[in-house]
Amino acid sequence: MIRALLAVAILCGAQTVVADDKVSYDHNGIRIIGRDLPAGVYFDIDIVSAEKGAAAAEAALDILMENSSYNRDAIEKLKSAGRVVVLYDPEFPKRELNKVTIAAYLPDYYNPEAGNRDFVVVVGRFGAKWTPRDLAPVMAHELTGHGMQDYRGRIEHVRVVDLECEAYLYQEKAYQDLGFEKDTREMISFRQQLERHWCADFRTWQRANKPNGVKYWERLNPDVPNILKDYLVYLDALRTSGVSTRAVAAARQEIDAASNQRLQRLKNSDKPADHFRLAMTLSRGIGVPKDQVEAVKWLRKAAEAGHAEAQFQLSRAYWKGEGVDADPEKAATWAKVAAEQGNPGASYTYGAMLINGQGVERNKEDGMAWLQKADKLGVEAAKEALKKLGAN
Repeated sequence: MIRALLAVAILCGAQTVVADDKVSYDHNGIRIIGRDLPAGVYFDIDIVSAEKGAAAAEAALDILMENSSYNRDAIEKLKSAGRVVVLYDPEFPKRELNKVTIAAYLPDYYNPEAGNRDFVVVVGRFGAKWTPRDLAPVMAHELTGHGMQDYRGRIEHVRVVDLECEAYLYQEKAYQDLGFEKDTREMISFRQQLERHWCADFRTWQRANKPNGVKYWERLNPDVPNILKDYLVYLDALRTSGVSTRAVAAARQEIDAASNQRLQRLKNSDKPADHFRLAMTLSRGIGVPKDQVEAVKWLRKAAEAGHAEAQFQLSRAYWKGEGVDADPEKAATWAKVAAEQGNPGASYTYGAMLINGQGVERNKEDGMAWLQKADKLGVEAAKEALKKLGAN
């Protein structure tokens, strides 16, 4: 029974938190994270704290889940397929002069673990200042709209204009379900963007190939579920014709160039956090070929510089033998180093290692103490383990 604890910690990597996170907790099966603005970084607006930003994101999610069953069902699908993360980061976006970004779907933003499937929405400094009710439809656009595209494996195979069309439709459904007045200037502008820009190609195709579907638009509140049924047929038609393939191939070249620039920037950086991001990018093959050996090289560099999450991930690499020869003793050593820095996942893992006597001399008393610390840090698996061991 006890040996099962370690398998959960090492293989699933549940409840890990990066060192930059000030607030990190689970809410209805969704990871809510908040970060404070780093020292020496300034913007020309007041910045809300990590706690307030996380609370705003949580409240927006609650409103969306409670009032829009269509979006709630989509989020539940995402939760069943991987980890859903909503992260407030006041540094996001870095700088913008001609637009305001409220939130964005960025699955590789939150230093994801190798093997994990993460659906990540980042709420920026502007979004955190919105009311939860106003933020909720934007969450629908990013999390359910783009998240469902990721869930179905379409993000890399569909034109941007078509991806946005679908995401705008999820946002429209949220506006309907939350009872937004449709005759305001903001709602009229949103409807015009939806129909005349993002969904213009789809509507042209629909009139020619699915004329009966036109009636779903001809009302104050468009019939989004039925529109999306036609939209999926439209995507298949684009794929068959090759239009989507050619457009995506051209976009892929631009993305690859941008990815290479990003990798070079991370390599040239002197920040451990950047080296950790580089390691996880290489480990998962995010926009680049997977390279576990190179990933471990950068993990070690970040770990030796004191990055707690890098230390924990290096422990996992030694345990699983990914990019390096398996070595339980080194796995335990790095887990302990990260645990001593307060990393929740490492605290659980090191506690399990002590109890099991794997990579370290068996010591049930110390192992229980580390599990209790992990429990206090919010690791649900630690709480369950302590219950099984009769400690809680």
